[in-house]
Amino acid sequence: MLFHIIFGFILPWILGAYLVKNQTKLFIIFYPVGVATSILINEIGFNYFWKMDIVFQESSLTAIPYDVGLYPILGCLFICVIHYKKMSILITLLVFTLVTTFGEYILMFLEKLVYRNEWNIIWTGVSYLLAYSIYYVYYKLVRKFILFK
Repeated sequence: MLFHIIFGFILPWILGAYLVKNQTKLFIIFYPVGVATSILINEIGFNYFWKMDIVFQESSLTAIPYDVGLYPILGCLFICVIHYKKMSILITLLVFTLVTTFGEYILMFLEKLVYRNEWNIIWTGVSYLLAYSIYYVYYKLVRKFILFK
């Protein structure tokens, strides 16, 4: 579990601290959406499609470091890149999806994550594409109704 705490929570929060300090408004608005999206996808996934090397009686507990660390912080970084137009939206979406999918592939290679019930790395990429798409749709709603009237 120490591996998952370090790579899923502690290391991402180094970037998270930077985002909180320098992009406070974006972070406060988008971090909760990232947590909610991560919990939703991981709850479905841990019950049906994958498991980690550490399994608790309640299987989704294993994902907590990722649900409050890596995934919502990557979502906030994704929004910052889009908001400040560092890359086009499509390129940003593809880069974040591919990099996150590759990170999960490494977890599989290290045997920290096991797919089951015909789940594979392609479906993983689709799930990350869905998650980043949710962030983007929410970003568009925030821009329209809240952040930049």
